[in-house]
Formats: sequence, structure tokens, C-alpha cells
Amino acid sequence: MRKYSKVILMMLLVFFFAGCDQITKSIAKRELKFSASVNLLGGFVRLQYAENEGAFLSAGSGLPAEFRRRMIVLLTVLVLTGFVVLFSFAQKIKYSSLVPFSLLLAGSLGNVLDRLLNQGRVVDFLIVGTKTIHTGILNVADLLITTSVVMLCCTELFHRRGRSALK
Repeated sequence: MRKYSKVILMMLLVFFFAGCDQITKSIAKRELKFSASVNLLGGFVRLQYAENEGAFLSAGSGLPAEFRRRMIVLLTVLVLTGFVVLFSFAQKIKYSSLVPFSLLLAGSLGNVLDRLLNQGRVVDFLIVGTKTIHTGILNVADLLITTSVVMLCCTELFHRRGRSALK
């Protein structure tokens, strides 16, 4: 498969997964915003509506609202642009890095879209774990980003030393 075919495939994956993120946030807003939390799998998964004004795990939520919104959106757009440029100029894109980078871009795009459409806030609705050990409240975009980082780390661990995801 040629490089540009891989880039097109990556963009299709990005838009598909970012769309899934936006759909789940819309459903959460409609179904959970004014209702009690919902427990699934014996309480291991809890659906509970929240809006996050900060970055990951509410980092920066104490900053002035307009400054925080602009900085988070600007940084995310810069990172997204950087990855698109990186992939555009890479001589070879490995299949093993195509999906993880697509998930990373999709998660980032999903959260920046949410900030632009939701007065600088991101809709969160998912908590996984037990009463004593659990995640913070998150969304599908956060899961995509986390999954991509785990996949990239695993991919790099299994590749020979000196080889990277891009050449």
C-alpha cells in the first residue's frame, strides 16, 4: 500500500473514531446529564455525566476560563497539525503504527471539537473500576488516547532497537 493510501486510511480511521466519540458524548449529554449515575457490570463500570473544564484529569481547571480554553485548543491543534505534517513527510509509515496514531489523532480531535462546541468544556461520562480503585471520569476520546499510547509503547518494545514507528 502506498504512503498516501495509508494517510487516507489513517484519516478515515480518525474521522470514524472521532465521530464515535462525539456520538457517545451526545448520548451521554442527552441521557445522563439530568439523571443519576448508571452502574453496569456489577458497578465495575459507572456512567455519570460530568463536564471537564481542564485538560487531562482536570489539570489547569483553576486557570481563567478563556485563557484555559484558548491554550488547550491551541496546544491540541498544534499537536494535531504536527502529526499530520509528520505523516505527510514520513518516507515510510509502518502498519504497526497506523492504528495507534489514528487513535491518538481521533481522541485529540474528539476532545478539541468538544471544547469548541461546548464553551471550552469536555463531556465526560465513564468511570471504570471498584469503589476503592478506579479511573477518573473520562470519555471515549480519553480511551482512544490511552489505548494509542499503550499500543505505541508495545509496538516499540517489540521492534528492534533503533527502529521507530516512522522512517
